[in-house]
Amino acid sequence: MENCNTQLDFKNSNKMKKYLLILAVALASNTFAQSPEGINYQAVVRDALGATITNSPVGLKLSLLQTSSTGTVVYEESFSTFSNDFGLVNVVFGEGTVISGSFANVDWSMGPYFIEVAADVAGGTNYSVLGTQQLMSVPYALYAKSTGSSFSGDYNDLTNQPAIPTMTSELVNDSGFITSPDDADADPTNEIQSLTLTGSSLTISGGNAIDLSGVNPQLTEAEVDAYVANNGYITTEVDGSTTNELQTLSVNGDQISLSNGGGTVTVPKPVKLETGARTNMCVGSTSPGAGWTAYSASSISITVNTSGCAFSSTPTYFTSVGGLGNHFQLTGTSAIYSPTATGFILYVKRRDGTALSPVDAATDGWFINWQGIGD
Repeated sequence: MENCNTQLDFKNSNKMKKYLLILAVALASNTFAQSPEGINYQAVVRDALGATITNSPVGLKLSLLQTSSTGTVVYEESFSTFSNDFGLVNVVFGEGTVISGSFANVDWSMGPYFIEVAADVAGGTNYSVLGTQQLMSVPYALYAKSTGSSFSGDYNDLTNQPAIPTMTSELVNDSGFITSPDDADADPTNEIQSLTLTGSSLTISGGNAIDLSGVNPQLTEAEVDAYVANNGYITTEVDGSTTNELQTLSVNGDQISLSNGGGTVTVPKPVKLETGARTNMCVGSTSPGAGWTAYSASSISITVNTSGCAFSSTPTYFTSVGGLGNHFQLTGTSAIYSPTATGFILYVKRRDGTALSPVDAATDGWFINWQGIGD
């Protein structure tokens, strides 16, 4: 960082009764290198005898001139400030009241630049030019903002932009990558190989064969023991007996027993069907898928003919349904309607109440198994 110190003597016109001596210091530093941007400027205000003018209003006008001390004014601003107990005034060039130009838009790379100082010791705006001094150093952050070596981050702001390849054919294939869908021999499938095991010979197509006869996949006893031990399996009997956990079943009349304290259960006696004096039992079934008629949109019926049994009176009928499939969905298969000595009627439907037709019965081959007990 470079400080610019200049002592400026100025004598006003005959109407002025005072002389003004200003020691100006332009500090080449950026205020925190962030917005707002500026250059610290400090001056000592003295009278013609060299005494400091303290605690008094001072009006300042600072102008930024390009190229020379009489060059073009690219920025100008004013300040209304006070000298302190030591006669110092401190301002930040770039944060005053703008008269013309834009401090933020100054291109610091297009220097050199000069600061022209004008003052009104009465604190007004009747400025008198005190002198001009060159900025020997521009704050780095300000220069970097406008210099040609800075980069906005936008690729489109670059000059001499490098060409970016958009196709792989524009790149140099210095690693030998395959760039064609067909490989070097124009056959994309001839590298595909398969394994074949014949006896103990393992062969890979287009390659070689190896003999596996020397490879024994069976584990040794020691290897089995090591594997079992490593996985926590029981390798010895806790009680030293390998047979005392074995049990046998035995039957004695209607009782089934399990050895070694396993207990005994009694098998229930079968229920005897009391048929009274009836001695005629007849069984049969209908033809698969045949004889079914529609009863409603969701039910069908079938009339079962038992006349071949020659019952002398209405027997007791028992039924079940069979078929190729889906008959487990049916309900009503054991509900007998209109029983007589020569037959009865069954009505069935799906449990979920969906549509049912004789076509469904024919497709799935449903039939009725029946049994009659009577005279």
